[in-house]
Amino acid sequence: VSNRSPIDPPFMSRMSQNKAAKIANTSEKQESLNYSPMLTTKIVKGLVLPFLVVLLISTSAFSLTDEDEQEIISVVSQQLQAFQNDDFEKAYSFASPIIKKIFPSPKAFGEMVVGQYQAVYRPKSVNFGKISLRDGVPSLEVYLVDPEGEFVTAIYSMQQQEDGEWLINGCFLTQAESNEI
Repeated sequence: VSNRSPIDPPFMSRMSQNKAAKIANTSEKQESLNYSPMLTTKIVKGLVLPFLVVLLISTSAFSLTDEDEQEIISVVSQQLQAFQNDDFEKAYSFASPIIKKIFPSPKAFGEMVVGQYQAVYRPKSVNFGKISLRDGVPSLEVYLVDPEGEFVTAIYSMQQQEDGEWLINGCFLTQAESNEI
């Protein structure tokens, strides 16, 4: 009685058939490892397209509308006016939740501004500059002349809240690049 099936070549023994099956199986594996241009293109598209979609979504999330820019300028302007009126409660209302954690009351916030931000507290002159993204954060440049006549640039970092409202998330003072403010 023969172990061969009717389609097996008569010269192959069962052992030869097993070896042939292993070789065929190995060559199938090797073929699946060989990258065809079509497969490579599908893999690249599968990886690149989702990345581009995420990139576009994240970039568009940081694009500012004209309305956003007007609101940012309005918020900073209103805070500066509140400081002029010594209305620290109103000035504090324009601070982000992060700033409010650092300064838990309008009084503490006001003391910090009076003590460290004289150019913001009592500017002789205020001019609004450009709004740009700094490390992905919308920032407004404000050109000030402090009470001693020094030219200062205040860079306001802004934070948009879940309800769409813009709040001030920090202010960094630097020496102005020019006296032509």
